[in-house]
Amino acid sequence: MVSRHYKRVSDRVSALDFDERVRAKGEEWGGLLDNDAAALLVLEEMGIDVAEWTPIASIEENAEVSVRGEVVALTPMREFTRQDGTKGRVVNVTLKDATGACRVVLWDDDVELVARGRLKVGGFLRCLDCFVRRTNFGLEVGRGKFGALLPE
Repeated sequence: MVSRHYKRVSDRVSALDFDERVRAKGEEWGGLLDNDAAALLVLEEMGIDVAEWTPIASIEENAEVSVRGEVVALTPMREFTRQDGTKGRVVNVTLKDATGACRVVLWDDDVELVARGRLKVGGFLRCLDCFVRRTNFGLEVGRGKFGALLPE
């Protein structure tokens, strides 16, 4: 069952080893990934960049983008109460690449990236399949329901 992604690492591992890593990754995720998604995660673990990165200067309102850059600023965590009475938390991150800078908002569980020290000034953040919206502060990138925030 050699994955179509195997050709990107055929000079590093055997087809059998790659298939085993893909199978193990699928099991690690409890069967929630198809073989294609599991293969992409294996490639990432092997240091192969699989995303198409959008330069920050090119992001547009209402777009879904994948951006990466250096964390140059973090606001202190702020707690608040929503209209329905539930508690929430927010941290704003300033992310910079060679083309510009943007604001990335971390909500609730994503705030743990900062609280646990996985994301800090001087580190790097990859925002995969995140949504761009316009706010009073300009364009803002948020994880949304299907995005992912990956500190490096």
